[in-house]
Amino acid sequence: MNETDTYYESLMAAYFSGEATPDEIKQLSVWLTENPANLDSFEVYRQVWLMTAKDALSAGTDMEAEWKALTARMGPEAITSTPSEPAIPLRRLKVLFMSWKAAAIAAVLIAAAAAMFYLNSGPGTIVVAATGSNLEKVLPDGSVVTLYKGTEIEYPEKFGDDTREVKLNGEAYFNVTKDAERPFIVSGGNARIKVLGTTFNVNTKAGESKISVVLTSGRVALYFDGKETVGRILNPGEAAEMNTGQKSIVTNANPDPNYMAWKTGIILFENAALEEVAATLGKVYHTEVRLSGKQLSGCSLTASFEKQPLNQVLHVIGETLGLKIRQENGIVIFEGNGCN
Repeated sequence: MNETDTYYESLMAAYFSGEATPDEIKQLSVWLTENPANLDSFEVYRQVWLMTAKDALSAGTDMEAEWKALTARMGPEAITSTPSEPAIPLRRLKVLFMSWKAAAIAAVLIAAAAAMFYLNSGPGTIVVAATGSNLEKVLPDGSVVTLYKGTEIEYPEKFGDDTREVKLNGEAYFNVTKDAERPFIVSGGNARIKVLGTTFNVNTKAGESKISVVLTSGRVALYFDGKETVGRILNPGEAAEMNTGQKSIVTNANPDPNYMAWKTGIILFENAALEEVAATLGKVYHTEVRLSGKQLSGCSLTASFEKQPLNQVLHVIGETLGLKIRQENGIVIFEGNGCN
């Protein structure tokens, strides 16, 4: 490992811990865009971090002790091979024996069009923003949150003894670690979603003064600030709309089979109207999708896709419905005379 690698590992460790200065963040950002291999390394580290960070948090691992021990193991003797022992590729060696500080930066998921920034909004407070694409983050209690592009989440460096509270601005999917002694609370304006351990999707920008919640597993309590006793309970498979202006909560069976498609990349259309197809594709692929005219409003689609590139999906839709699909200035446009 050369001095440059060591320097940027230190920068990344500081960045992850929220201790990096604005100048250091700028240096790191430039370095990440210089070579695609740097971005590839982040993806490998991210996968390891999502597993190791959560295990370490639950087991109370001494991060600094692990760092020192692994640093020693990363010495020259650790990468020396003999004729009888096949040489271990350096990249694989880094994955197998990466330091905790190197693994920690894996939470900074920066893919080709993604970046995550830590912003100090106060003592002991961290704000994470998914600025370019979706982003996964492990919280201090081991819970995992996936942020939709453009979403921000704020939380303390360490959760308190009574509750685990986060503030959300945008859309996110939560997989909350169970802790009966410390309920997990998501705040969006004056709306509150309280859980013990569960998986659910929250969108604080579902419409004007509206917050949507869809529950995958477990149970959650929905209420407004100061009115917990008059809240509603949401069960798996149900969705809720919270109106922060009127302070009303409406629950029903979840009507959207693709509410998690933006996270999983799995899309299922069952006799879906073309307007619905366009809206879902736009959300999943972060692009605008339009119909050329009202003559297409009668079109419907039955199809499924799993993590396929947008161009392949559009090709299948075009062939299935007999439509012409073009892209202009980053906008996808469905064109045709209608559907039978």
